[in-house]
Amino acid sequence: MTRRSWQIGFAAFAAVAAVLLAPGENATLPTIRMLGMAGYAVAVVVSLGCAAALPKPGARKLLIGFHLAFVPLQFLFAFPNPVPNLGMLLSVVVLAGLRPRFPRLSPRARKVWLVLHIGVSVGWLGLSLGMVTLAVTGLVAETHAVRHGAYEIFHVFDLVIVIPSVVLTITTGLVVSLGTPWGLVKHRWVLAKFVISLSIPAAAAIESRWVIELVARTEDPAAEPGALGGALVATVGCFAVLLWTATTLSVVKPWGRTRWGSVRTIAVTVAGREVVAEDTVALTLERAGGRRLPGWEPGAHVDLVLPSGLARQYSLCGDPAERRSYRLAVLREPAGRGGSVEAHALLPGTRVAIRGPRNNFPIAEAPAHLFIAGGIGITPFLPMVRRLAAAGVPWRLVYRGRSRDRMAYAGSLAAAYPGQVSLFPADTHARPDFAELLRQAPDGVAVYCCGPSELVEAVTAVCPQGTLHVERFAASPDAGPRRPFEAELRRSGRTVRVPADGTLLAAIHEVDPALPASCTDGLCGSCVVPVLDGIPDHRDDVLQPHERDRTDLIYPCVSRARGDRLVLDA
Repeated sequence: MTRRSWQIGFAAFAAVAAVLLAPGENATLPTIRMLGMAGYAVAVVVSLGCAAALPKPGARKLLIGFHLAFVPLQFLFAFPNPVPNLGMLLSVVVLAGLRPRFPRLSPRARKVWLVLHIGVSVGWLGLSLGMVTLAVTGLVAETHAVRHGAYEIFHVFDLVIVIPSVVLTITTGLVVSLGTPWGLVKHRWVLAKFVISLSIPAAAAIESRWVIELVARTEDPAAEPGALGGALVATVGCFAVLLWTATTLSVVKPWGRTRWGSVRTIAVTVAGREVVAEDTVALTLERAGGRRLPGWEPGAHVDLVLPSGLARQYSLCGDPAERRSYRLAVLREPAGRGGSVEAHALLPGTRVAIRGPRNNFPIAEAPAHLFIAGGIGITPFLPMVRRLAAAGVPWRLVYRGRSRDRMAYAGSLAAAYPGQVSLFPADTHARPDFAELLRQAPDGVAVYCCGPSELVEAVTAVCPQGTLHVERFAASPDAGPRRPFEAELRRSGRTVRVPADGTLLAAIHEVDPALPASCTDGLCGSCVVPVLDGIPDHRDDVLQPHERDRTDLIYPCVSRARGDRLVLDA
């Protein structure tokens, strides 16, 4: 199912929900019903409008923001009618399908959001106990005044305190989990808390209607709450249990750090091998039984684990919509470390493994894009230009190689995109004037460079700060002094010493051998660790040039500390 069809499907649901929420005669909570009708009417317009505009980045960004805001709003709409509970679930599914990439919060913003989330959540714990007390009081009270008063106070709690608290809890929880290194999709205990937070509103909508009925029923001094009062006690009791369970998960953090997509190894088979240029082969990899592979976005790479046990990183250059297979292109380098030679020897039917995918080189939000490729550095750009071409976004590709017969996909690119692809074989053309290319580029252009170090350095020298996005074949030379320092591993409760001739990764592995690591050269990004305090000395090639001042993470295989100490979430 395509992302466009998801939006059309949600628009159809929103149209039905708007009709069902229409306030009729004697309908409960008419104001909320009117708000729900208006909200779902807006959802129809946004969903259909963005469906027509996809896959343009602006439409995708608007949809992500809309559904993030619409999840807690639908909780409010569910009080008079349970249908919006299904809408909350559909919004979450749509969000997951859009695969949003959330920027990390700064340390100060993280603390502000975390304080808000903890404060609201602690308040919820007290509210849940108060609601249980009121429900039990209404059920067992011997006098009419106490019984009716308990349900009236409960109803006030629902309208004035519970609804805003739930909306704030879900909103702040989403911001904290998606905007911090311990994220929603990296820790199963955070995901469990999110499921709990969505299940409570679904039941709360039913509980709210029961309270309204009990308030009306107990206006009669002779009336008893009956089975409905017992059901209310059981429901709010479950609320309290779920909330305390979520609190326990936050403290205990069971299952540890899962790092989904970083350490999972998938067995695949070489389904096809094609020579696409001199010394370059394209490998097609499939899972047994034709099972689907993890989704990915242009710019992503995988670790290819060869039969010898060697692991090497290769960009995915096929179609992200094709989930039955992955496609990699490998340049044979006889003077390399042996991985490319072994990969070239793979024949159809050979079993290998992959880890990932990971994406350290995504398409940026920009009005125009300039790609500069050197040799096999063309591979990450293949799905990028296809995506931008389909979206009608302006782009240009400058492709440099040793000779035309060694430039993979050069002919097909030039034929498919005449006027947008410029080929510069070194045996017939001088190296392009990168400074002139940038002067001719539109304002706000995003520049991407992938290729040998000489090419990357030449482009970096003339590219303005903040516009360049780089992916390298090989690690940059380690620069700067190597001083010893300490690293406190806050999660493990240990402090390790990193010697001048050792790495932070090796020191962490003495305490936590399960920390993922693949290339160990600062290229793949698999070993990333959140930084809680201290200033990292970034020596990796994962962070882009405009990200070198980040203090919230470190790649410990090559990076170090600028001072004497770091505090890590490890």
